[in-house]
Amino acid sequence: MTVTTPAPSVRDVPGPRGRWPVGNAPSFRRGFLHAMTEGFRTYGDLVRFRIADRTFLIASHPDLAQHVLVDHAADFPKREASFALGLLLGDGLVTNADHASWLAQRRMMQPMFHRARLAAMGDKMSDAAGRLVTRLEEHAGRVVDVADEMNLVTLDVITRTMFSADLGGEAGRVGPAVSQGTRFVQARISQPFTPPLAWPTPANLRFRRQKGVLDAVVDRLIAARRESGEVSGDLLDMLLEARDEDTGGGMTDAQLRDEVLTVFSAGHETTANTLTLAWWLLSRHPEVRFRLHGELDRVLGGRLPTADDLTALPYTRAVLEETMRLFPAAAVTSPRRVVRDTALAGYRVPAEVSVFVSIYNIHHHPDVWGEPEVFDPGRFLDGERPAHRFAYLPFGAGARKCIGSNLAMMEGTLILAAVASRFDLVALPGHEVDLELAITLRARGGLPMTVRLRP
Repeated sequence: MTVTTPAPSVRDVPGPRGRWPVGNAPSFRRGFLHAMTEGFRTYGDLVRFRIADRTFLIASHPDLAQHVLVDHAADFPKREASFALGLLLGDGLVTNADHASWLAQRRMMQPMFHRARLAAMGDKMSDAAGRLVTRLEEHAGRVVDVADEMNLVTLDVITRTMFSADLGGEAGRVGPAVSQGTRFVQARISQPFTPPLAWPTPANLRFRRQKGVLDAVVDRLIAARRESGEVSGDLLDMLLEARDEDTGGGMTDAQLRDEVLTVFSAGHETTANTLTLAWWLLSRHPEVRFRLHGELDRVLGGRLPTADDLTALPYTRAVLEETMRLFPAAAVTSPRRVVRDTALAGYRVPAEVSVFVSIYNIHHHPDVWGEPEVFDPGRFLDGERPAHRFAYLPFGAGARKCIGSNLAMMEGTLILAAVASRFDLVALPGHEVDLELAITLRARGGLPMTVRLRP
């Protein structure tokens, strides 16, 4: 594919014909993921949609990802936070559309995610994985909702690494509020007409309650830490210690709240969703499960994994990587705004439309990946990864690539190793996973599986 510069005679981006006044809203009745993948199959690597008065493009090729997210990122800035996820998370790193303030925040937070500091969190992750193993032992022989269990363990990890504590009932309120809030945001993206948030519709009122819960819990935690003066060495301490390299100033309480919510949400839901779908894939591929068990038995010998074991578990990590290829939790980027008339792949792209990069479609692109629908972790071990460096984007790309990618990989690999070394999680006969894109990609309605102790 060739990504071109503006030219006077280029074609309009192809896409389904709309219906006045809703445009292509009917295409999204089965969800954003379905519309995005069907558009790719029907119209190719760049597709135009219109919902009411909003026009946006779905880009589904590594060349387009490189052009929009890296090479010409200044011409494709993020949409304002109020457009979507910013309604829930405020102006944290994921949602902040102002480049100058985003860059200052990124530089302040980068030291938090250096490998040396993350290694110190490995024990907390291993301890949480151990508590999960204990719960599953109690459920041996029974059916559990694996999605619930993965949400519980990742919530355990993020509360202890963020706040050095089990938040108990507070965490129990935050997790559901984040999940329900992201569904509300995704619905606003896909619907042709959405009332202003200030209007007292039932959906708006529910969302405002959820947002109120999140803000209140986080504000209390920040205030209590400031008041106590205690130093716990957790992520909240690191946020409180962060300083702007130019001014020497720290974050305001509002900035802290937004960044805590961002790290909490990103470090909880995305990893839980990935692990849930990993168990689904493993249950359907006994040959992969056999190889995984062999590595875990050889390296761990029945004990729980620690961060020191990670380098000796390449296939375990590859299982996680291949799961993220087939089912990337961040299946589509946040919208980028086209600042001036331009051209992409020979198509005219007018100013002010939005561009979403479809990571899901890129990860399933038949011109990029051999047998893209096949679950094969070996492709991350045996040199089969495509040469294009933007063919695999589970954490995004460019300056705005996820700052917590190393943290997520450590957490996911440790939990996967701890559970798979002790249990087989078996899908119920006839059960199929229905994927849902609600900001993050997940199994709609959870995932019931039978817990079996390995012999």
